[in-house]
Amino acid sequence: MNRSPGQVEEGKLSVAFESAVRNQHTIVGSGRPVIERARSVLPYGLIFIVITMSALPMLRSGDKINRNVDFYQYASRHEAVRKSLVEYNSLPLRSHWFGGGYPTLGDPEDPTLNPLVLLSVMFGTVKGLKLIGYVALLVSGLATYAFAQIILGYTRWGALFSGLICGTSLFIPLRLWDGNPNEVYTAFLPLCLLLLGLARQGRTIAVVILPFLLYTMLSDGKANSLMALFYIGVLCLLAMIPSTNALSPAIEQTRLSRVDHRPLKFFLLVLGLTALIGMLRILPAAELIERQGGIRQALSSHPKIYKPAIIRAYTFEGLWKDAVGLDGRIGLVTVGWIPVLLSGIAFIAFWRSTLAWGLGLLLFGWLSMAYHARIDLLKLLWHLPVFEAISQPDKYFSFPIVFTLAIAAGRCFSPLSQLRSRWVEGLIATILIALSVGFLYPKAENIQRRIFDRNAPRVEARPEEGFFQIEGMDLHRARTRPNHSLAYFNVQRDVGTLDWYTGVPMARYAVPKYFVDAKGVYTRNPAYRGEAFFEESTGGGCVTTELIFRPNSIAVSVDVKAPCVLVINQNFHRDWHTDHGKLLDRGGRLALQLGETGNHAIHLRYHPRSFYAGLALTFSSLLALVWACWTYNTGRLARWSQRGPLVLKKSSQAILWLIK
Repeated sequence: MNRSPGQVEEGKLSVAFESAVRNQHTIVGSGRPVIERARSVLPYGLIFIVITMSALPMLRSGDKINRNVDFYQYASRHEAVRKSLVEYNSLPLRSHWFGGGYPTLGDPEDPTLNPLVLLSVMFGTVKGLKLIGYVALLVSGLATYAFAQIILGYTRWGALFSGLICGTSLFIPLRLWDGNPNEVYTAFLPLCLLLLGLARQGRTIAVVILPFLLYTMLSDGKANSLMALFYIGVLCLLAMIPSTNALSPAIEQTRLSRVDHRPLKFFLLVLGLTALIGMLRILPAAELIERQGGIRQALSSHPKIYKPAIIRAYTFEGLWKDAVGLDGRIGLVTVGWIPVLLSGIAFIAFWRSTLAWGLGLLLFGWLSMAYHARIDLLKLLWHLPVFEAISQPDKYFSFPIVFTLAIAAGRCFSPLSQLRSRWVEGLIATILIALSVGFLYPKAENIQRRIFDRNAPRVEARPEEGFFQIEGMDLHRARTRPNHSLAYFNVQRDVGTLDWYTGVPMARYAVPKYFVDAKGVYTRNPAYRGEAFFEESTGGGCVTTELIFRPNSIAVSVDVKAPCVLVINQNFHRDWHTDHGKLLDRGGRLALQLGETGNHAIHLRYHPRSFYAGLALTFSSLLALVWACWTYNTGRLARWSQRGPLVLKKSSQAILWLIK
């Protein structure tokens, strides 16, 4: 009597599975290398086509926007970077368009030093944000397939199933729909695991590449990416337990009886390298957060006390119903009935090779339920760094759940390779893939059709009166109208927005020239004296003849008749420098004490010490990394580890231990 996959013993199956994997590789040398090469590339092409087709509505939407508060928030940041680089030829370390002068590089969510912001610079802000989402979709699907086949040893059908489920799942489309394009970086999780797996197999180059990938994920400052790293750390810790190594092939996991410390070692090494090369980003953010009283105080929308009423979490019923898409429900964890059922079978039938994945799923499902679970694990962790910023566990723990279900489900395709007729394997696998993707694809395509479905409103061109600042009159900081009050459109028009929407608001001392009401009508502020003016008690005949604002500098021409104090309508910061006069803090605003009479062209420049200190550390770290790679490839490192001065010998041995 034939037995179902759930009744096959793992030990017996592993031998057959090992034979199947071996047979896949012997075909290459049997006279059909071209066919085999084509067959190995075909799944990548199929995943690429399916994901691209689902994303076509978004990619073809042109300059249409998502009129969402968060979208406007991130679009304004990307637009400020684009405008600074393209129009001012300047790397924006601060911005005069936001909050009366904001050190934007210190904002944890600022995209200035994220490599993918170049898409916004090259193609425009709106198209760039769409392309970032598209890149995340491709990385999610393609890297999941590569990880499942290359690292876990899945059959092509099983890896293809995992890749397509992850690539067409609804997490990324829904994050884009909610206006959070910087939260899609958590979809790089499969690529991180792929590189860690390659490092475990001896591919040292993976250890070099992975820190730059992690930096890209973390440089936009969202907790989603941090939770993805937490998930990876959990898998690496589980690898220390014999037979629970999630970064080894299934056939190897059934035989492992020793502790494998390599995944954890590589992960910690990569985290250290990421921190070192990311110092130019970390130090400015740490400085700003410290000035605001710590991360819990700095995040304006974050609850200061753990209260169930303000923590958004899944119920158990809601979690599984969202996962299977019951009654038309869609959510961040939606994958459909078939992947959930197959993963359940895998956790039972192949419990040894899926144990780590099952424990990871249990942990993240538990955390996503927070206070709805019998024991609130999130509350226990909430007072730890990073976890204290998690107020929406239903969002921050979702993608690892999706990825785990996709990976575990793909494991069930292994027994199909043992069928005598190979066409039967293809038929069954095709039916399962078609049904699963047929469930997800229309939903993903429909969501992406509805994300960017509105034309950008027309806003008047740059005002002739030059740069000035506005503030909403009785308007909520998080708003989508009126258009003249939004930072995104104001950056385009070279107008400053004092009450812009940011996760880390700072005290603002600059004064608006106009207040704007709910109808978009400007009202002159009677307290406004100009973007640069002289104190009345010292002004005696002094006048300004020209004033130019740039992202990191201010140029002002003055005619000084007598010693005076020039006040500039920008927030004071200790890192301003001037080539004339003495810098002062006048009620929180930037000021200059001018004692020398005559006409002067004064240049003020913003040089943040935290950025330049971080830049020096980053540059030094990159040099050290290049040196380590060079000495390793040339064999010098191995020779120094055997003989040479004691310090060089010990350091060489330490480096070799870390990367092997």
